[in-house]
Amino acid sequence: MSQVKKTERKTVVYTTKAKCRDCYRCVRVCPVNAIKMESGQAQVVTENCIACGTCIIECPQHAKTYTTDYGKVLQMLEGNQTLIVSLAPSFAGYYTEWEQKRLPSALRSIGFHFIAETAAAAWDSAIASANYIKENKKQHHICTACPAVVNYINIYAPQYAPLLVPVASPMIAHAKMLKQEHPKAKFVFIGPCVAKKDELLQPENEGLVDAVLTFDELNQLMKLKGVMLDSVEESKFDQEAKGFARLFPLEGGLLKTGNIPTDMLNSRVVAVSGFEEVHEILLSLKKDAPEKVVIEPLFCRHGCINGPVANREENVFNKRARVLAYAEKNPGKRGDEEALNASLLEVTYHTKPHVQKQYSEAEIRIVLEATGKHHPEDELNCTACGYSTCREKAIAVLDGLAEVDMCMPFIRRTTEQRFEMLIKHDPNGIVSMNNHLEIIHMNDAFKRMFSCSDSVLGKSISYLMDPDFFEKAVTSGQTMLRETMTFPNYNLTAHIIVYPIPDQDQYVGIFMDITDFNQNRERLSDIKSETMQKAQELLDHQITMAQDLARFLGEHTAKEEFLLHRLIDLTKQ
Repeated sequence: MSQVKKTERKTVVYTTKAKCRDCYRCVRVCPVNAIKMESGQAQVVTENCIACGTCIIECPQHAKTYTTDYGKVLQMLEGNQTLIVSLAPSFAGYYTEWEQKRLPSALRSIGFHFIAETAAAAWDSAIASANYIKENKKQHHICTACPAVVNYINIYAPQYAPLLVPVASPMIAHAKMLKQEHPKAKFVFIGPCVAKKDELLQPENEGLVDAVLTFDELNQLMKLKGVMLDSVEESKFDQEAKGFARLFPLEGGLLKTGNIPTDMLNSRVVAVSGFEEVHEILLSLKKDAPEKVVIEPLFCRHGCINGPVANREENVFNKRARVLAYAEKNPGKRGDEEALNASLLEVTYHTKPHVQKQYSEAEIRIVLEATGKHHPEDELNCTACGYSTCREKAIAVLDGLAEVDMCMPFIRRTTEQRFEMLIKHDPNGIVSMNNHLEIIHMNDAFKRMFSCSDSVLGKSISYLMDPDFFEKAVTSGQTMLRETMTFPNYNLTAHIIVYPIPDQDQYVGIFMDITDFNQNRERLSDIKSETMQKAQELLDHQITMAQDLARFLGEHTAKEEFLLHRLIDLTKQ
């Protein structure tokens, strides 16, 4: 019933890297930690993935998606092959009542030849499960309609594999039945489940299901083929469902179809949905318990109507109501007297246990300390990295699934330290004050400029300088003020910028020391003045000499005087 078999798994769920934005949401929600972070990109680890589609649902960037059989179906349609469609019973929750009535005609217009509801085989699957349970009363039983649950147990909880009811899921049972009737036909399943795409790939199902489409893919196919639901007529399916099989996508649907008591207060029969409930019910099973439990598990919360591609924007209870209404208006035919073909329902499950490597405490501590977690109290377990605890994340790092710098508190602390270091060593003086102009923080450059220490923290800025300029910044409401001020007591001239931090009611002052610049400018001015003065003295002396010589040189002296005046003008310029 359950065998160990190692096979290479094919990718079903993957990341569109261009959309992945390094948010760790998929790491947080993946129930089996099948996400690997590499250079800020989240990658699905195929051998660990159970294809539940949780990451597809939860990714805010829509970076997670699934392999599509859309192109394969198009090729089959264009190849003039006989195509059979098996439509999952959850279609009644996805499509409205008037759309439900026209869907068979729409599928025929696309090119499908035989249109059936998977519910036709779900009855057989449920009855076979009920019979097996009755014949094996001495053990617990886990129903196997949900491939994501089967994957989870076979990979992560193989100790429960012997409890799996060895009956094929409705999709596989339907494929076997219809291919027996139409041996040359291609079988296409349409539903809301990504795990069905993985079920198709299992070695034991080879050649049974030729393609799996989601409802979204079906809508794309209809759009491409120009088939509109409001332009086709109402019609019936080519195969009628039996019993209560149309309730299969709801919690307790399999139990109801198989005539297994579904009283919510029955301690021996439990219908659970969602990973948390499935996980907890498995943990509660005890081999030596006197009462044996029958479990109908569905991996998606509220059942298949809430699958990864089941129109999740709509209220799940509205979808549930539509399924119930459809089942009531279209009661299945009686199947009590029909003999089950047991060979078509037989299945063998293969366990593929995931082995978690064990690490020493020293190895784990090295990873923890790399992000500043030197003591147990440093382990915040904030889950920002996507893991439940810091230790779990450290183990993921050792497994190669996580990166050390995924720790948000560590990154924040490191960033703050680097920022504080930049402020501390900034050559400009920086001071922060509250709205009462009391000093909150100051860097080393500010302390040097104003010859102060941390003892002035909490005191008003007026303790060090005239506060008028800063009071103006508080009262004016301006986003930034600039001023150049001289502080004789500190032999300082500074260009000052003051700006507010509104969210914190604080003000920041930046002091750029321009003392040397001003002193150099004043010195240059003094040199210029002294040069002009000396030049003027020289000219005056030469003029005096010229006047004395004029008496002797006449016209020649007059010409020289003219030239000297020109020299004076040129020198002044």
